Amino acid sequence: MTDAGAIFPAVVRRPLILMVACLALLWPPRVSRALDVDIVATGLQFAEGTIFVGNTLYFVDYATSDVLRLNGNKVETVWHQNGCGANGLLNVPQGLLVACYSSGTVVSISLDGKLARTISRDDAGHSFDSPNDLAADAKGGVYFSGSGSDQVLGKVYYLGADRHVKEVAANIHYANGLVVSPDGKVLYLAESRSHRLLAFAIADDATLGQPHEFVNLNAILASGRVYTPDGVRIDKHGRLFIGLYDGGGFAVIDPGGKLIRQVDLPGPHHANLAISPDGKYIYGTTVYDVPTGYRGELYKVANPIAE
Repeated sequence: MTDAGAIFPAVVRRPLILMVACLALLWPPRVSRALDVDIVATGLQFAEGTIFVGNTLYFVDYATSDVLRLNGNKVETVWHQNGCGANGLLNVPQGLLVACYSSGTVVSISLDGKLARTISRDDAGHSFDSPNDLAADAKGGVYFSGSGSDQVLGKVYYLGADRHVKEVAANIHYANGLVVSPDGKVLYLAESRSHRLLAFAIADDATLGQPHEFVNLNAILASGRVYTPDGVRIDKHGRLFIGLYDGGGFAVIDPGGKLIRQVDLPGPHHANLAISPDGKYIYGTTVYDVPTGYRGELYKVANPIAE
């Protein structure tokens, strides 16, 4: 161990200690800047929906309605549908489910981009308002969010293994990313306009109990910013990784709702993220506002809580 007194004379040490103390107050210990950010794809517009299928990263470009995949350093187009507004992705036994935000549909495609099925209404005959993200349970079913709009509150739907679709939650202020806990007992959902995550108990028939506030991001993250949760991922220990569309980077929350780590990243918007299959890295999306619309990138950083 090096003694700081041997390097800095006393007249320098005092202001140095004061400066370090001030920095500690401004930058809480659980907030870290990701120093080694690897940009793995550029030339995108509004990148979203990052998931791994095996070791291959799939994602979407909402602005171009494309489903894409990363092959080495090359971005390949898997599927395109005009007007879809591709937003969320989910790997299922048949291939991929695509949440088409703009067309109000959920589309099933093969991994090589062949269209299999389009779902546009629930069993009650109601259309979906802005399908956003999807999460699988252990019973072969899928929960997906309908974000809603300024005039319409958001909802959560359940697509069962029997292909029936039912509404399971409503009155959400912009329903966004969602995940199922490893034990299958809880659905976590980003309520973006309320800057919080909601938790729902999952019943045996896949219906949801009344929501409660799991965590309010503005209350637990570094002060001085407004945080808007977007995409959500969960690891095998039940730790939640939350993309911060507003506020920068992502946050990691433990199953009890306590902050583990807040990672600050370059760029104004971080919509979605995925945990690599080995758990060592986070792959996420960065979106920049530009005069012509959006400019998007994919980044890779070390998982701050990798084992």
